Amino acid sequence: MITNNDIADAIAGLVEKTFPGEPVYRDYAPAGFKRPSNLVEISGGKFYPNFGCGQVELRPQFTLTTFVEVDAYHQQNDMELTRRQMKLMGLFLPGYVKVKDRAPHVLDEGEMENGLDLAALTVTLSYVLDRQEFMEIQQLPDMLELHLRQEVNTYG
Repeated sequence: MITNNDIADAIAGLVEKTFPGEPVYRDYAPAGFKRPSNLVEISGGKFYPNFGCGQVELRPQFTLTTFVEVDAYHQQNDMELTRRQMKLMGLFLPGYVKVKDRAPHVLDEGEMENGLDLAALTVTLSYVLDRQEFMEIQQLPDMLELHLRQEVNTYG
């Protein structure tokens, strides 16, 4: 079984490979954080409990934010910020993220956001779990025999 935290860990690992030696923060950037760096956070999502017979679909949403160095006036290199955002986007171009023995797939929607000194990318993934994986439920015994009674009614 995988969880949203497992997916966030896998994404953080991809970001570390893309920007080696730079910090990758999880869930929040501490005060006075280092630049350049990246932030990976679970930013929302949805789940569909009636996806299929005995299955639950999860659609977690992740936001990846990249930060560049700034000068004394808090100005940054916009071209470098855009380049870094595009590299983060490239992590999802295969259409999936490998997490343990699973591969949650990337849904079509995605958002890009640029701030004063940051660039962010929000992506939604989708994966399906059996209800047994998702939560413990009572299993009823299988029906071993089936008895039918057929009746014919005639009118007239």
